[in-house]
Amino acid sequence: MAQAIRAQQAKQYDQTERDPEAVAFYHSKQWQKVRDYVYARDLATCQSCGNVVQDRKIIDHIKPRALCSPQEALDSSNLWTLCYKCHYRKTKLEKLISAKQGGDNILRHLDRQWWTKILKEKKQ
Repeated sequence: MAQAIRAQQAKQYDQTERDPEAVAFYHSKQWQKVRDYVYARDLATCQSCGNVVQDRKIIDHIKPRALCSPQEALDSSNLWTLCYKCHYRKTKLEKLISAKQGGDNILRHLDRQWWTKILKEKKQ
């Protein structure tokens, strides 16, 4: 039952909030293959807090997909597994940074190490 509700919520999100280009990307065979690889590489474990990710495969772009070239968007070195809570916090921080003058340029240069440090600080 819970899985059906999440699937419906994801479908509604795709229809109402995500741009069509992103929907096409996240439904592509290339993305699904890379996503599954990263999930397995990271042992289904959040790379920020260490929690096991069981309910959803949340594979996050360290450098946001919208700021990536098509090749970078599928580059496993720009991807990591995050739990729902860490992904939510990272997305919220990305929106705050992006809203600043030059924010997108800042986001292009933030790496995995920086995000790991910030997400751990924000959690405490």
